[in-house]
Amino acid sequence: MTPNGADSSRVLAGVLRFVRDAAASGSTLPGEVEMAERLGITRKQVRDVLASLEQQGVVLRRQGAATEVDPVAVRMSVRFEDQLEYSVLLRQLGYESTVEVLEISDVLLPKESAGLLMTEPGRPAARVVKRWRADGAVAMLSFGTVPLPFPRPEVDLGDSVYLTTKQVWGEAVAWEVATPSAEVLSESDAVLFEHPVGTPVLTLDIVGIGLSGKRLFHAREIHDPRTVSYSIMRTIRPPQVFSTARYQF
Repeated sequence: MTPNGADSSRVLAGVLRFVRDAAASGSTLPGEVEMAERLGITRKQVRDVLASLEQQGVVLRRQGAATEVDPVAVRMSVRFEDQLEYSVLLRQLGYESTVEVLEISDVLLPKESAGLLMTEPGRPAARVVKRWRADGAVAMLSFGTVPLPFPRPEVDLGDSVYLTTKQVWGEAVAWEVATPSAEVLSESDAVLFEHPVGTPVLTLDIVGIGLSGKRLFHAREIHDPRTVSYSIMRTIRPPQVFSTARYQF
């Protein structure tokens, strides 16, 4: 019987858990038979997933040897050039992903966000707070602020920020400027993150910009790299070759 999409996702997620554990501990993967038994699937399903991961460079399989994991390749799941929803990223890493909309409220645009968005403070805006979970554990919080035109458009502000800003302004986000930092959880953030106050976290301060140059949203993201660890890969331009020939005059 051919597995459906949901079964395929479950198989991939199960194998990727073994891959993540092996990458974290620096060990090799269990054998195909053991993984199949522990996941309640067939050995062929395990072998098919491993073959796909081998093509991606995530695992290295050699006949007669245990399967090794490349800890860097495991995390190469998003590129700077990509516009990827966090839920999609979590699923690609093999996690069961859920997102909760914790708050949607009308606010006056704060001075800090107004400065980053190059607009006047105090104008109408929407504040959207979301929480993502990976296998049930909180992985990321997002505090988004979207300036609103007048009259206020009737859009689903709890949807993807990319869809929301396009519906609000009729312009898609072309790129994002993300500024990373490190903080410890405040009392209010700790409650939402379900972690103790003072827990170290990674933060990203993000500004979404349209093709016209208009700044469409500002978001502050809080990530726990111990719950979900991933890397961001970008393309480096090849170095220019300069001629060293000597000229005679």
